[in-house]
Amino acid sequence: MIHGDVSTQRGDSGTWSAAVLNQPVVNGDKVSTGAGGRAEVQLDYANVLRLGSNAQANIANFTQKYIQIQIGQGLANYSVFGESEAEPEIDTPNVAVHPAHVDGVFRIEVRPDGDSIVIVRKGQAQISTPQGIADIKQGDMATVRGSGADAKYKISPAPERDDWDRWNSERDHMIHEAASWRHTNKYYVGSEDLDSNGTWEDAPDYGQVWVPNEPDGWAPYRDGDWTWEPYYGWTWVGYEPWGWAPYHYGRWMWYGNSWAWWPGPVWGPGFYRPFWSPAYVSFFGFGGGWGLGFGFGWGGWGSFGWLPLGPCDRFFPWWGGYGGRFGVVGFNRFGTLNRFGGIAPLHAGTQFSNVAHINDAHISGALSTVAAGKFGAGRTTAVAATHAQLSGARMMTGNMPVVPTRASLSASGRAAAPSTIHNNSSQHFFGTQSTSHAESFQQQTAHLQQSMQQSHFSPVAAGARATGPAVTESRVTESRAAESRTTSATGFGRQNAATTSPGRDVNSSATRNSGTQAGENENGTRTSMAPASSSASRAEQASSPGSDLNRSEWKTFTPPSQSSNSAGRAASAADTLRNDGGGSYWNRTAPGSSYSRESGASNYDRGAGSRPQLNMRQPIVQPRSSGAYGGYHGAPSYGGSRGGYSGGASHSAPSSGGASHSAGGGHSGGGGHH
Repeated sequence: MIHGDVSTQRGDSGTWSAAVLNQPVVNGDKVSTGAGGRAEVQLDYANVLRLGSNAQANIANFTQKYIQIQIGQGLANYSVFGESEAEPEIDTPNVAVHPAHVDGVFRIEVRPDGDSIVIVRKGQAQISTPQGIADIKQGDMATVRGSGADAKYKISPAPERDDWDRWNSERDHMIHEAASWRHTNKYYVGSEDLDSNGTWEDAPDYGQVWVPNEPDGWAPYRDGDWTWEPYYGWTWVGYEPWGWAPYHYGRWMWYGNSWAWWPGPVWGPGFYRPFWSPAYVSFFGFGGGWGLGFGFGWGGWGSFGWLPLGPCDRFFPWWGGYGGRFGVVGFNRFGTLNRFGGIAPLHAGTQFSNVAHINDAHISGALSTVAAGKFGAGRTTAVAATHAQLSGARMMTGNMPVVPTRASLSASGRAAAPSTIHNNSSQHFFGTQSTSHAESFQQQTAHLQQSMQQSHFSPVAAGARATGPAVTESRVTESRAAESRTTSATGFGRQNAATTSPGRDVNSSATRNSGTQAGENENGTRTSMAPASSSASRAEQASSPGSDLNRSEWKTFTPPSQSSNSAGRAASAADTLRNDGGGSYWNRTAPGSSYSRESGASNYDRGAGSRPQLNMRQPIVQPRSSGAYGGYHGAPSYGGSRGGYSGGASHSAPSSGGASHSAGGGHSGGGGHH
């Protein structure tokens, strides 16, 4: 969701630009709002960050195990659902907040005077400094003043809910209760957007498919842009309000008389682990009138195109461990794609193979093209490939021979609003996790050019028609920093869409009396969800332990008793909270192994169970590793296969990209089929 002025700063280049819907956010990026602005960042299926007016958040750490968010200023809300597989931590300049492993809603504000306000609307948490920790629970408001050894805190009853709290509750409810969760895998971030933007239909042999409410002639992967992201390289940013889940999971197929999105084998006898991909397309190159002496595989590209992948299409990834691979195959050799590696299809046969039926007018009409020099160079208008282009098409079996420039870094192509750039870059945060940083943009482009040279490919610079081994970056005045649904060991988050303007970021009189700061006023309120009733707020207040008169006194942080190794020595709170052996508040409150969810359940029941660790670096569907399921030996499966079906395991696909992921490589083979 984006409302008002919202900007992002990329961690790999340091450049700011205006944010757009469905823009990725990765490690090291910042999200910032101006006066009256508001943003929602869906970090994964169970962690959601929202920012109010004049606020800024840093994505400090985003892996399968840890999410660390730093709030530099302003008002924020952090919702974590009980089945989260990552341990979240929210830091301010003087305190760290560690939610318990239960559903939780936390209101966090960094005031101009340096105080941090932490209100627990749901769940419980610990707050910590280097000196010690304190427990807070539903109905509590903790005020932290000072920093380091001088930090003190007091706990008092939380104020009544205001418009900001009600709006966050409505957003959480919309995500929880979306009907589309009954049709998609539970990991598919953004599925709630499908409810109001299309219909579900039953396709024989495939199950439920989603048909968007788009006009005749519309094609997937056309209304949007290609941007460059660390680790993932070329990443599709769709401009449609629903353009996250259908562009980063599943497949597209021509069904009936329109394009339909098949979410993939989301249910079945096996336990599937789908993962985010920058796009599921086949890339094509078309010859031009220049550089033809090098041959199609060595340069001379006049334009580039991309075709949505169907369930029966082989997939050729272009990121991670595949990023240094470059290759093409001629049009007349599409039938022998198996010999060029890639990932086996999700479904047997060619009934819904877009590549095999590319001569069908409906399918070829979805092959989008742009001039080679305009690919990845900011906002461009893609058009359908012509018959003449198809006759000379070459399909990419590796990475694109395009080196990104500064123009490739902005999904919006617009400069950041000055009101969103806050002067707090020198802030220091207390946190118990280790922050991580993306490889610099200069290093990324240097590695890409080196790989092209080794593969004898002449690079094309995004936004320029130059060829040859040397590429000079072209700077643009409206460059952007690095979704918002908002993943190398990085995760991806997404920014979500609002259908109406949100409510006000204002605090009630009770809040102001308690020392919190009022936010900027905004016009209008969301009416699609029922707001939390005042009686519910009063009930929450009644349940909070506010009758303890000593709770409102200022206290110093003290180390937890279990951190003492002897009577005279106490470990620091940070060391205790980092201790994987049980000191972590997350670990100490995590459910046991009996707290599990039936993998085949059709209802999206948040909080009902836990899942295996999420590895956002591998866009795969990983069936359960078991001798009872046929055909899973060796190669990872991008997009996956149904466990228990026979045949089709692919043994030729190279291992998936990246060196440090822990939950995907070498487990599951691809291509089991019906």
